[in-house]
Amino acid sequence: EMSASLVGSEMCIRDRYYAKDISKKRRIVNKMKGNAGIPLSPPPYGYMKNPDDPRFWVIDPEAAEVVRCIYRLALEGNGPLQIATALGTMGALNPSAYRTSKGISKGGSKSTLEPTKWNHTTVKKILTLQEYCGDVINFKTYSKSYKMKRRIENPEENRAIFLNIHEPIIDRVTWEKVQSLQTTRRCLLYTSPSP
Repeated sequence: EMSASLVGSEMCIRDRYYAKDISKKRRIVNKMKGNAGIPLSPPPYGYMKNPDDPRFWVIDPEAAEVVRCIYRLALEGNGPLQIATALGTMGALNPSAYRTSKGISKGGSKSTLEPTKWNHTTVKKILTLQEYCGDVINFKTYSKSYKMKRRIENPEENRAIFLNIHEPIIDRVTWEKVQSLQTTRRCLLYTSPSP
């Protein structure tokens, strides 16, 4: 009995050390890839993995057209909620439904929305992603330990940004205009008129 519990605790210690060691090696590999400009995250809506080199992204023409439409609507002065409504009216599949229609599985919880119902937060995220300019941004988040599943947002100065790595869906001037419009919109929404 005594030796069985001793063996069990030895195995537990060995397993914990093994997991820690694997995690350490994984972090080193990710750091090397990330600092070389290889995207560490899956491609955002509008891109897909390059069939010739899956480490990189290429434009998914069908989804990219929806992304361009989102930016056009934003330039016309529409906010994320108005854009989401317009996309639903147009019958555009939301990113989750689009991935499902293409047979692409992505981890996480499955969307309970109707296939053409867009969430304004999804639109807002698409409007802020610098990746649409052709850039790769690595190390946006990190975890403190291999035991911790929660990701912590990394400050901008700790991120690795590589410009013009893949073909852009949105030109940089348009992207910057939309960022400026979004900031202005936020300021207008949160400033109350004086009595």
